[in-house]
This record gives sequence, C-alpha cells and structure tokens, in this order.
Amino acid sequence: MIIYLFLLIQAEAIALVEEQSIEVYTVYSVISLGLVFISGLMSGLTVGLLSLDEFYLELKLESGTSSEKKQAEKILSTISNHHLVLVTLLLGNAAAMEALPLFLEAIVSPILSIVISVLFVMIFGEIFPQAICTGPDQLKIAYRMCPVVKFITVLLFPLSYPIAKLLDKVFGIKDSTKKLKHDELKTLISLHQAIVNSENERRKSGLFIRQIKIIHGAMDLGKEIVKDHMIPYQKMYCLSNDTILGKKKLKEVLVQGYSRVPIYNGEFKNDIIGILMVKTLLGVEKGKAIKDLKIPLKNPFFVRSRMTLLELLQKFKFEKIQMAIIRDDDIVEGLITFEDLMEQILKTDILDEDDYDKLTGFVAGNIIRARTQIIRPVRTII
Repeated sequence: MIIYLFLLIQAEAIALVEEQSIEVYTVYSVISLGLVFISGLMSGLTVGLLSLDEFYLELKLESGTSSEKKQAEKILSTISNHHLVLVTLLLGNAAAMEALPLFLEAIVSPILSIVISVLFVMIFGEIFPQAICTGPDQLKIAYRMCPVVKFITVLLFPLSYPIAKLLDKVFGIKDSTKKLKHDELKTLISLHQAIVNSENERRKSGLFIRQIKIIHGAMDLGKEIVKDHMIPYQKMYCLSNDTILGKKKLKEVLVQGYSRVPIYNGEFKNDIIGILMVKTLLGVEKGKAIKDLKIPLKNPFFVRSRMTLLELLQKFKFEKIQMAIIRDDDIVEGLITFEDLMEQILKTDILDEDDYDKLTGFVAGNIIRARTQIIRPVRTII
C-alpha cells in the first residue's frame, strides 16, 4: 500500500512537473515541507512546554543544579501567561495545517494532497515532535525553544491576545502557586521510598522507611493535639506534699523509674504545686514530709488539652522544660513529657535502661515458665 502510494505520488509529480516549471514545483514543495515543520514545532511545543508542571519547575529553581535553575527560570517567565502562550501555539499550528493542503494541491491532485497532508501532519507534525518534546530532554528542549516561543508570541500577538484575555475571564488565570495538601505531601514522600537491591544504590536515591516515618511524624505535629497523646490523670504517679518520705515510700518512688514526679497540695489532687526531681531525694532525711524538706520543686507548666503538639514542642524549647501538666478549667487531665513528643515524631517507643530491664525480665520470665511447662510432663512420663 505504501509502495503504491509512493508510486502514485511520483507519477502525479512527474505529470505536474511537465505542466509547470521546475521552479514553481520546487518552491511549493519547500513551502509544504516548511509548513509541516512549523506544524510539528507548534504541536511539540504545545505539549512539551505547557505540560511542564510549574511546581516541578519551582523545585528545580530552588534545589536543582545551576543549569537546571537557569532553565527553570527562563521557562517560568515564558509560560507565565499560560493562555497567551497556548493560544499562540495553537494558532500557529492551525495556520500551518490549514495552509498545507492549499500548496499541495498546486503540485498534486486534490485527493492526493489531502492524503499526503494527513499522513505528513500526523507523523511529522504530531507524533514525532510530541515524542521528542516530551522525552528525557524535555526541560532542555523547552529552554532552548523559549526565544522561538517569545518571537511567535510577538508575531501573533494581535490575534492571540484578545482570545487569551477572553479565556482569562471565562476560565480564570492559572494559579502558579500550587501547593500540595497535607495528605498529598505525605503520599509524595512515601512514593520516594528507596526500593533497590544493594545498600550502595539505596544511598544514592530514595528514603529509608524509618526516614519516611520520621518525616510523617514531624508533619503530623501540627494536626495532633495533646489530649490524644497525654498520660491520663488516672495513670499519673503523683505525690502529696504531705507525703512522709520513709524508707518504704522512697523505695516506691525509685521503683517507679521516673525522673520527675508531680506534687499536689494536701488532698487536692487538681492543685499541682510543683515538680519533684527524683535525683534531689539522694541523701534526704527520712521520715519527714515533702513540704518540710528543703527540696526545691520545679514550677509546674500547664497547657490546654487542645494544644497541638507543634505548639507544645515550641513551649518545651523556649521554656526549657521536659514535662507539662494538662489542665482545663482548673481540672488536671493528665501530663505529657518531651519523651512522649519525641515518640510521636519518631513513630516508635523510646526505651531507656529501665524499660529494657523490665522488657528483658518479662521475656526471660516467660521463657523460664515455657521451659518449665515443657520439661515437667517429660519428667512425669519418665
């Protein structure tokens, strides 16, 4: 079919050449090829230039290489008026495609001119240019074509500007300050998890799953509130300032494993008057009440239960504290520590030496009990 079409075109060309001069035939052929080239250029730039996401270009402008920053800056300035560039390129493409059959009819028959124009425009005016302009070198090609686009914009300005202004009024001006939502940004970060076969390749690109969790945790600080992560009042370990610090009570305080203990006034558990630093109990005189000892208490720091964790982090930083008491309407709801906050950021439990000892003892106890249950039936059988 293609060979037949080629022979038909050649036969038509020979017949027409005999009827008209070589110069006219050559000029019209060159003009036709030029129109196909212009059509391909307009089509490729329409897709290749306007398909570049401005958010992607802003990323390159901020964190790309020196050449990428230069390219992104020039492209952004070129496509800043989106509708004007769009209309200009489409008008150029339409003019070239409409003019092509007119010049082809002067050198081939009308039917053949339609066939040739459709095939040439489809292959060389649409498929190839768009494939090239959206390929791996899309950014470089768009950068190099920016002067051409600006020239065409000036050339077609009287026609394209009114249409572009109409589009601005009907559809609005494209917002160049595109920002991702909270969940979209978290998803974007998750998509960059490193999936590679070797450790060396992993270091080059992508994020570890632990890094992703930390980033997600930090991002969630602005949404999470204190109430959802506090230690409830019922589970708080507190002491009254009337508590007698005998040998048994001191042992109880030490066994708890806390470095800080809230102190309330008398029997009023909602009246937290200070924070006892457990290390100050070393060498303390036994048998006296806390209020009778010359132990300095840290001033309690109170926050609302609806405060976000991000605000709480700022409070911890500026106040240089490690513990906050959650209180609403003079009623203590619970407490939260800097460690609780870090666990939310890291998305994992932080275990200190006491936690490891307790965990190790628990596991060891279970193993011993399991061995005992296995061994006893064996001894009974023997």
